[in-house]
This record gives sequence, C-alpha cells and structure tokens, in this order.
Amino acid sequence: MAGRAVGAMLICAWMIFAACDSRAQTLNPPAKAKHVLMIFSETRDLPGNAMMEHGVKEELLKESTGPVEFFTENLDARRFPDPKYDQLFKDYLKDKYRQQNLDLAIMFVSRDFQLARQLPAAFRTNLPVIYVVVNDLNDPNPTNDTSFTGIFQRFDIQGTLKFIFNLQPETRRVVVVGGVSASDQAMLGKIVETSRSMDGVDFEFWTNRPMPEVYQAAKSLPAGTVLLLSTVQSDVTGTKYLTTDIANTLAPSASVPVYVMGASLIGSGTLGGNVIDFNELGIEAARLAMRSLNGTPVGDIPIELQSNGVPMADWRALRRWNLKRSRLPGDSVILYQPRSLWEDHKTFIILIAAGLLAQAITIIALLLQRRQSRLAEVEIQRQRTELAHVARVSTMGQLASALTHELNQPLGAILRNTEAAEIFLQSAEPNLKEIRAILADIRKDDQRAGAVIDKMSTLLKRRKLVSERLDLRELAEDTVTLARSDAGDRGVKLVLEMPAHLPSALGDRVHLQQVLLNLIFNGMDAMLTTPRDQRLIVVKVGKTNDGKLQVGVSDRGVGITPDSAAHIFEPFFTTKPNGMGMGLAISGTIIEAHGGTIWAEGNPPGGTTFIFTLPQFEEKDAGDLPAVS
Repeated sequence: MAGRAVGAMLICAWMIFAACDSRAQTLNPPAKAKHVLMIFSETRDLPGNAMMEHGVKEELLKESTGPVEFFTENLDARRFPDPKYDQLFKDYLKDKYRQQNLDLAIMFVSRDFQLARQLPAAFRTNLPVIYVVVNDLNDPNPTNDTSFTGIFQRFDIQGTLKFIFNLQPETRRVVVVGGVSASDQAMLGKIVETSRSMDGVDFEFWTNRPMPEVYQAAKSLPAGTVLLLSTVQSDVTGTKYLTTDIANTLAPSASVPVYVMGASLIGSGTLGGNVIDFNELGIEAARLAMRSLNGTPVGDIPIELQSNGVPMADWRALRRWNLKRSRLPGDSVILYQPRSLWEDHKTFIILIAAGLLAQAITIIALLLQRRQSRLAEVEIQRQRTELAHVARVSTMGQLASALTHELNQPLGAILRNTEAAEIFLQSAEPNLKEIRAILADIRKDDQRAGAVIDKMSTLLKRRKLVSERLDLRELAEDTVTLARSDAGDRGVKLVLEMPAHLPSALGDRVHLQQVLLNLIFNGMDAMLTTPRDQRLIVVKVGKTNDGKLQVGVSDRGVGITPDSAAHIFEPFFTTKPNGMGMGLAISGTIIEAHGGTIWAEGNPPGGTTFIFTLPQFEEKDAGDLPAVS
C-alpha cells in the first residue's frame, strides 16, 4: 500500500510539472526563426566568397537573440555568362522560395549590377535587400530605391602602392597584370589614375597578353621591379579566369614579389598589400542585416562606400624575398607566421622546470632524512653535495644581470664588426686587409664571450671538492665582478680591499667562489632596511699572524644577536623570513672541508662581518679534499 501511495504521488507531481511547463511555453513561445537568403553572383566556393559567408553567419548568430536560418544560392556567372541563364536563375529562385517567408536577402556582387537590379523582382516586392559590391564600377542603382542598402567596397589602390614602396623603396618599375572585362578595365583605370602621381616609377600594364605568356614573362623580370595583380576575369583572348587561380600560378614562379589587393589571394606565394579583408566585410554586412532584422527599414540605413584596405603580408613571402618586417605599417596583419611559445623558449622553460623540480626534490629529501636516524651517513653526504649544487644554481639567478652585461659587450662588438665586413664586401674590390682585421676582432670577442660562458657553466656543474693551487686575489676579483651588477641594482657600494701580494691558497675554486658569493648576497639581503646612501659591503682579503689566508665580508645591515651567532651555521637555522637555513650551513661545511674555519662577528657601528680562513698552498697538499659532510 505504501509503495502504491508513493507511486501515485510521483505521477501527480509529474503531471503538475508537465502542466506548468506547457503553460510556460504557451506564455513564452520560442522566438520565430529569421530566414536570410545569401546570393552570390559567382560560385560561393571562391575564397573571398567563402570568407564573406563565414563572416555573415558568425556575426548574425552571435548578435541575434533568436534562431537564424540561412539559405545560399550562387549564379556562377563566370562559367555561365549567357543572359538566358540569368532568367532561368531568377525563375528558379522564384519557384524555390515561393513558400518561404524570407526576411532578408544579401547579394554579393563582383562583376556587374544588372542581375543585382533584377533579382529582387523574383521575390515579394517589399523584401529588404542588402548588397555587398566588390569592384570599381560606377553604381547604377537609383538612389530613391527604398528597399536597398549595402556596402560598396573599392580596392585600396593608393594604399597598396604605398605599401609596396614602404616595403621595397628601391622599386623603379611596377608591372600591372589585369584583364579586359568591364570590371577589370574599371579597376585598371583607377590604377592608371593613381600611378600618375608616382614620380620616378615606370608603370607597365600587361593587359594585351594571353595569361600563359604573362606567366612566362614574369619568370625573368629584373631587380627593382614588382608585379601588381589587378582583377582578371577574362584575358585578351576572351578566356575566363578566376584571379585566385592566376595568383596560384603566377606568384610561385615569378622572379619578383607579387602584390595583391584581396586577402583571399594571400597564401599562394603572393606577398600582400593593402587588401580587402573579406571576412571583416562579411561581418560589416551582417551588422547592416541585423539592423534590418531588428525592424529598421533598409531605406533608413545609409549606403556605405569604402575604399580602405587592411595592410596584410605573408610571412613566408617576406622571408623568401628577404624583406624587413620592420618596414611594414605597425597595424599590419602577418599571416602564416609560426608562433609557438614552446619553440621560442624551449631551453628556458626546461631549465626553469628542471631547477624548480631539483629544488623541490632536494628539500623534500632533506626533510625526510632529518626525521630519520643518522645511520645512513653516506646518503646524507650525497644529499648535501646535491644541495650545494642547487644553491649555486639559485645564486646564478641573481647573477643574470651580470651575465647579460658581460655578454652584451662582446656580442655587440661582433655585430658591429659583422656589419662593417658586409659594407666592405659590397665594394667592387674589397679591402682584404681590413676584412682580416675585422675577422680577428670577431674571433677575439667570440673568445671573450666564450670565457664568460665557461665561467658561468663551471659554477653550475656538479663536482667534488678538488684541492688545487689558487690565486686568491683573482678569485676575489672575479667574484666581486659577478656580484657588482646586482649590488648596483640594490644601491649597495661593493668595495674590495687586499694587499698587492698574497701567497697562493689551497682549495677548490668553484666551492670557495660559492661561499664568497653567498656571504656577499647575505650582506646585501641584510641591508634591505638600511638607507641607500649607507649601504656598503667591504670584502677584505689578507693574511693572519699564524700564516693562514683570511677573507672577511662586512655589511651595515641589521646585525645578529649573540644567540643567533651561536647557531647561524647550523642547518635549517635562518633569520630571514623566507630563508631555508642552508646557505651558511653549506658554506661552513665547505670551509671545514678545506681545513679552515668560519665565524661571524658583530660590527660596532652596526652590521655583521663574516670571516673565514684558508691554508696556504704547498706542493704536497695537492689532491682531493675531504667530502662535504
């Protein structure tokens, strides 16, 4: 009984829900779909038509609050020019859409206006019509036609010629390839008119040649010449063409760059120009269509006459003709340019990821080792050696500005010498003596840059402590040089004091350099709150009374308390908010492995001095040092 009662309640609830849903649909019926017919005078498969169709559909679907249903027809007038076919096409449209309640027609016209004026009669007399016209023919449409509006897009001839001469200022001859149809001749007339204002440039018009002859002649054009492809609907022999097909054949084999005025022609090897962006043209047509669909009479929508183009170039063609991208307008669209963050910064990304991963693994390993007993002494030694390497890698991050400064000088010199060599080589009789001298300078600067990189890479390598004879003066000077750029950025004055003569030290150069860098950077960190005009670090190198060598690093920072001084070299003890407490512990271990000592003292005026000692070199002492433990 209980089950039947629950079932009855569920059925009642469902019926109530269905009734409410039905009432809601009655009160708020779904929006009626808008019917839009797009008619192309040529085949819709042409790249430009396909781009306009895509722009119209994308924009209308985005802006419309209700559904939009599209119908598409094309006359294909190039292949079917007989006027009888026009009548058949009109009858076909009339019969096909007799029962369709069309809300708007958009006509894309590229050749003439005759069919465009006749087609609306095939539909109901009050059907709003938007024209999209792409040619340079005069507009024959009467201005009092209240069922008409649209966009008349002209080719940006003047902008394309300016585009050419900006990109190739050495151009002295422009060969214009065009057709003989009415639309072709209208565009050529505009080019002729524009060319009259171009002083010092010869314009040659190839309109009286069959296209196969044009293809052949374009293969041997001399330097200083460019090709400008106008529209070609038919050539002098009467053969019908699509300008897209001509671009696909002409550009790859031409001996000079080919410029165009339509975005749909870029991608076949042509270079570019101030082109018509057909996708954007479709979007603009959709905006006019949206106003009509929202109730604005098309007679109240002004006709738009446009002659502006978008500067656009094919990146591959720029590379083929070795043209500088910097000469293009700043708002240029560069097509087919490979853009991959991974390809551009692959090494940098790998290094950063590897560094972060190494640090994370090392820190976790050290924390786990500290929890366990200290029975595995060998493993602990290995982990500390690894951490010493990670610390060097971390230090290198702070030296990035120094590395940049050190490398910029030789690299800049190499660039200037290379440019000078190129100038010498351009002469009829190059001065080989000067070129040899330039090459010698390039080799010297290359060796200088290589030495900087070798020093940096040496600091990054994993290695055991090696006992060898060291020039402590040179080690101190190199280390201070590395840190000086970072010190300048922090407003810290870095001073090195040492006598003219010092005996050789015994130790490992890389690890001792790591210790000294760590002490200098610790000193700079300690002076974050010190006024900039009082920030000073003094590195003092000397000799103790008992014959040992001594290095001291003094700062004017916050100083340390006596309690902190007693624990400062212990692992994981730190006075920094974000410190790990391993830098000084590693430094202490390295100095102890060298047979020296390290300690910290407070400065009477404020700050801290870190001091460490090293033994002098003796021939019998050369060899491996004890492991860092």
